[in-house]
Amino acid sequence: MSGGRAERWACAQRVRAPAAFVALFMFAAAGSAATQGVEPLHKSDLVRLLASPLIHKGEVADLIRRNCLAFRPTERDWSDLRTLGADVDVLSSVGACTTRPAPPATRAALTLEALSVVPAAAPVVAAAGTDAVVEVRVSRGKVRQAGLALVLRGSSRIPGGSPRDAEAVTDDSGLAVFRVPAGRTVATYRFDVVTGSGAELPGRPAVELGVGPAQPTVAEFRPDRVTVTPGETGPLALVVALKDSFSNPIPAEALWLRPASAELGIPGQQRATDSLGGASFVIDRAAVRHSGTLDLWARGRRIAALDVALAGPERAASTGTGFVPKDSLRGVVRHHLPQPLVFQVRGPSGGALAGRVVSLRARNATLASDSAVTDSAGRVQVDVTLGTQAGVADITASVDSVEQKTTLLVEPGPPVEFILERDGLRVESGHILVALDTSFELTVKARDGYGNVVPVRSLPQMLEGTRGRFNAQRGPLRLSRIRPGGPGAIMTFQSVGLGSTSLKITAAGSSASVEVDVVPSR
Repeated sequence: MSGGRAERWACAQRVRAPAAFVALFMFAAAGSAATQGVEPLHKSDLVRLLASPLIHKGEVADLIRRNCLAFRPTERDWSDLRTLGADVDVLSSVGACTTRPAPPATRAALTLEALSVVPAAAPVVAAAGTDAVVEVRVSRGKVRQAGLALVLRGSSRIPGGSPRDAEAVTDDSGLAVFRVPAGRTVATYRFDVVTGSGAELPGRPAVELGVGPAQPTVAEFRPDRVTVTPGETGPLALVVALKDSFSNPIPAEALWLRPASAELGIPGQQRATDSLGGASFVIDRAAVRHSGTLDLWARGRRIAALDVALAGPERAASTGTGFVPKDSLRGVVRHHLPQPLVFQVRGPSGGALAGRVVSLRARNATLASDSAVTDSAGRVQVDVTLGTQAGVADITASVDSVEQKTTLLVEPGPPVEFILERDGLRVESGHILVALDTSFELTVKARDGYGNVVPVRSLPQMLEGTRGRFNAQRGPLRLSRIRPGGPGAIMTFQSVGLGSTSLKITAAGSSASVEVDVVPSR
């Protein structure tokens, strides 16, 4: 057996064992219980009772003790009863019954009370992208039913949810708690509560789940930019469409539209979204005194911004307006750029435009300000702190109808830790199984303090010195090869003996380890 197959086999055994244990000790206790009259039980009665998923073995044993049997079990009968799942309680009740006479015909009939399955809340409400918590309480009369496996049939049909119906087992108080992924779509669902084997329950209990929108994260303005000419008057309508991260419209949400700076001259306004997630605002063109930004807030967070430009005698031209120099700058994650970014604004004639408001935004970076005013040379300077993600950062500047973007190169920080991967999965501080006389590979990568992989060209050479010391330990593994692999190094091991060992990779002051068990090949 290969190392990967042995590991998967071992994992399967660990999962299968507790599942078998649960299956052995769960019982179905839903629905109307079987009733027996005053007559002793026939073998066909026992077969029907033991085969029912809704009747607990303890209830069967109680019926036998109360009603006794109409037949004396043969050796084959005993074997059949065990095959049908009769436990010690049932078998001992049968044995005790065969040693005493059948009960008198005047004995009162034993009636098992009906099973009650009641959802704790109706309906259950959850936000898109979250897990809905559904509670169901099961009882028979005043007795709470524990250990009953239940399924929410139909919950696997939720778009973006789990591919399997939700399952739960009642606890000692008779409470079953389901966790149902609510998916990404606003909708209402109805699920039937059935037994773990799929059997219907009395009354066909059901749970209703209402999925609502998630947190507001996206707002679209129409128009997406406002330009006002000096002296222009009259109202200007702004329409906002509010959505969550799954593009679901958010109704009845309080919005606040307010200027980022009082110099803009537009007063703040509050509105609530309609049933389609839309809201309308009206601004007075004559109130605009300066170019700036209108911010849209919801639940205490700024969701979107709208640029409002007060047109001047000369508008910015796309030619000559932009970042200088145009070459990409670079820096290290969470560090300031060595010098500020410079953005210049030029008119159609090529002259510098002073006093213009430049709106700024960034991705994977933090700006000292989200807007700036050009100086007499038509320039603004912006201090930039790079983000935590290695790769690139984008800085976008807009003035009038011109928008320009520059890309900054973000390099990872110094390595502070190692990670170990096997077949693309992280295994450091974990435990893996390999089969005897097989080989497997571990990929060693270095990461900075923000989780970025740090390319270390010399890593294979740094690890090469550990090969001799490791093999000298005469453990169950041999380190046979170290070679470059992407941004890190790939170490090839050969399992040469049974046993356990701890692999600890140490270099440049960092280390990572994994426990390895070598098991016999299958």
